Amino acid sequence: MGTQVYLGIGSNLNRDNAILFAIEQLQPLFSDFKRSPVYESKAIREAEPNFLNMVVGGVTELSLDELYKSLKAIEERAGCELMMHNSTNFGLKHRLDIDILVFGDTVCTEPCKLPRHDIQDYPFVTIPLNDIAPDLEHPILKIKVKELCEQMLPHIPENRQVQKVDFDFNRAAPAWNGSEN
Repeated sequence: MGTQVYLGIGSNLNRDNAILFAIEQLQPLFSDFKRSPVYESKAIREAEPNFLNMVVGGVTELSLDELYKSLKAIEERAGCELMMHNSTNFGLKHRLDIDILVFGDTVCTEPCKLPRHDIQDYPFVTIPLNDIAPDLEHPILKIKVKELCEQMLPHIPENRQVQKVDFDFNRAAPAWNGSEN
């Protein structure tokens, strides 16, 4: 039967390759795999480079614990590298962040908090989620994603705006294995 899942993907380090790597690694975990367009957003910490974000969804046969462990393993395989931006050394940073937004109607705090607050708090999650699942009902708020998006859009501050980017999904993903490049 499986469980409908939506994941948020983000990267501000080796961004294009990180997105391609995530898609390649995630697709086999799901049937009916969908992906949103890619959006660019400013980092919360102003000195950091901009992020690329997207949402993917599909049906998985994995349990929540199995999926969570699989996502952490994918993040580890994506590896880390030194982040230098505008002459600032941010140290060694992960290339990829993957968050479970919803796992069916599950409400829990372990192994992660679900549903994830990002759905209603961050345009870089709400807008791409609306692209692929506008009729998804938030398990706690009982509001559809399209309604959350409609409520959010007029109130997004200038520094939190997101822009859809032209992204080439047809390039080959890197063969990262957790090593630094």
